[in-house]
Amino acid sequence: MIHISQMIRAGTIAMYDYDDDDDDDDDDDEKNREHYGQTSPPVNNMTSIPNDLPLFLSYGGADALSDINDVQLLLDSLKDHEGDKLVKQYRVDHAHADYVMSANAKQDVYDPLIAFFRLQ
Repeated sequence: MIHISQMIRAGTIAMYDYDDDDDDDDDDDEKNREHYGQTSPPVNNMTSIPNDLPLFLSYGGADALSDINDVQLLLDSLKDHEGDKLVKQYRVDHAHADYVMSANAKQDVYDPLIAFFRLQ
């Protein structure tokens, strides 16, 4: 949850920031340097994903952790992806935990995912 809140505050998709506290302790910079070789966490550049890499993105309209606006930003960064390599599945009634806990997750989410894998 801390990592998600870091990314929300920064507006980026980045690795975990070990310098997330409010003190001025240089030890935290060293923790980032130890993990990443730099004082701040690296940002993941989603546009560097190869355009021919098969991607299956499933998201829900009732998801407060990954809302439609966030997903749209991701999709915008993947706009040059090869059309047959990017499958988007939108479930208006699904929230974050529904992908694991809903009674119909197998037929609504996982069957289409497995079908996607079989085509690749």
